[in-house]
Amino acid sequence: MSGYTERFRGIIATYVEELEKAEKNRKPFGGLFGFGQGPGDFPCHEALDRQVAELTAEAAAEGSPEETAALVKDILEAEGNRTWTEAARLSVLAIQRHTLPLISRMSREDRGRISSWYEKQYPKRKRLPVQRQIVKELSR
Repeated sequence: MSGYTERFRGIIATYVEELEKAEKNRKPFGGLFGFGQGPGDFPCHEALDRQVAELTAEAAAEGSPEETAALVKDILEAEGNRTWTEAARLSVLAIQRHTLPLISRMSREDRGRISSWYEKQYPKRKRLPVQRQIVKELSR
C-alpha cells in the first residue's frame, strides 16, 4: 500500500467519524422543508472533497504509476466499501472526479484492470457524466 492510499484511507476514516458526529448531533427534522441543517449541509462533505483534491493533485505531480493506480482504485472503490447515507454516498461518488488527472499516469495494464472492474460496478445505463468520463480515460 502506498503512502497516498494510506492517506486516502485516513481521510475516509476521518470523514466517517465526522459524519457520525454530525448525524448524532443533528436535530430531528433538521433540513426538512429547507429549515436548519440537513445531512447534505454537513461541513465534512466539503472537507472530504477538498482533502481528496489536494491529495490527488500531489499524487499527479509526484506519484509513481503504481502509486497513482492504487490511489485511483481506492477512490473508485470507496462508494462500494460500506453502506452510506444518501448525502454521504453522493459525496463519495463526487470525489471520483479527482481521479481523472491520475489516470494518464497509470500503466496500460492497470487502466485495463480497473476499467473492467469499474464498468461492471457502474453499468453504462446507470453512469453519471463523470463516470462516463472516467471510463473513457481508463479506455485510452
